[in-house]
Amino acid sequence: MVHLDLYVVPLTLASAIPTIPRKTHLFPRQNATVDGTEVARAGGVLKADATAEAQQRDDTATRAFSAVSLKAADGSCLFIDPTAGDFRQNLIPVQTKACDGSSNEKFDIITAGKHISQDGGMLIVSTETQGCLNFDPRRAAGDQVILFSCGGRAGGEGIEADSQIFSFTAGQVSLPLALKKDNGPCLVVSGGKLGSASCSGDAGQNFSVE
Repeated sequence: MVHLDLYVVPLTLASAIPTIPRKTHLFPRQNATVDGTEVARAGGVLKADATAEAQQRDDTATRAFSAVSLKAADGSCLFIDPTAGDFRQNLIPVQTKACDGSSNEKFDIITAGKHISQDGGMLIVSTETQGCLNFDPRRAAGDQVILFSCGGRAGGEGIEADSQIFSFTAGQVSLPLALKKDNGPCLVVSGGKLGSASCSGDAGQNFSVE
């Protein structure tokens, strides 16, 4: 008679379940805002993948300044609340408040890159969300200056938008926020928000880079 030696291999839960690769997102997330966070505008809650696609950091860009505060003549700083927009972090109102050095008041000044090809121009980009400062006179007063996907398309596929390009002179650290197209208007502080007025050349319309 032939005896068979049988070896029993222990079966663990880990070995029984095949390994499934993690999903790799085509558009890496650019900020720390959590998926499902409540937001004030369309969609009700943040969609992290849609936000990452819409608000992409331009690593090819030329930055005249990085992570700076923009201080108005009255001493207040521009700031944004990342939860005040829609599910892609578009339509975020740009407001002013007492400067505190937080990431919500930090901006990059971009003078060349994927979304700007005009000499003497700049994009003002939130360091926190990567959205561009955008002026839209069609919106209600007090809600005309917002953050929007750079390039001007909600999903992030835009190339360049005149509503986001402001005049810039190299070396300036105090400057008006004047739309480059048609030489204006200039953005001005009004009741804690940004509005617009004809550019006057008055230092009261300037913002200092700090």
